[in-house]
Amino acid sequence: MAIVSWKEILLLTGLVVGCYWNSLSCGFVFDDVSAILDNKDLRPSTPIRNLFLNDFWGTPMAEERSHKSYRPLTVLTFRLNYLFSELSAASYHLLNVVLHAVVCVLFLRVCRLFLDKTSSLVAALLFAVHPIHTEA
Repeated sequence: MAIVSWKEILLLTGLVVGCYWNSLSCGFVFDDVSAILDNKDLRPSTPIRNLFLNDFWGTPMAEERSHKSYRPLTVLTFRLNYLFSELSAASYHLLNVVLHAVVCVLFLRVCRLFLDKTSSLVAALLFAVHPIHTEA
């Protein structure tokens, strides 16, 4: 079984928070305008089923202008954020930091299935700080 200690969880979480905490003071940029600010699927007045009928940007998948980027789980997290803080960018960034920390711990658990303890921890630490997890 892939056992992860509390010390490793705290190390990974601390590293993620240390690397990405500065994002909490940032606003929405680039695609966030279309994906969050202009996306009607985030609003409570929109039926939840629209998340499964529309693309990432809130455009019906059947329409020609749709990008066909189907990510209902991501839009659902945006909608939950909207319920808590409407369009406060800090809460969206905070949830991303928390989710990234959780994924890093899960990644460590998966690595433990294939690698020794030290190698799996190094892999998870690299995964936690790798710049591919950030956008411009």
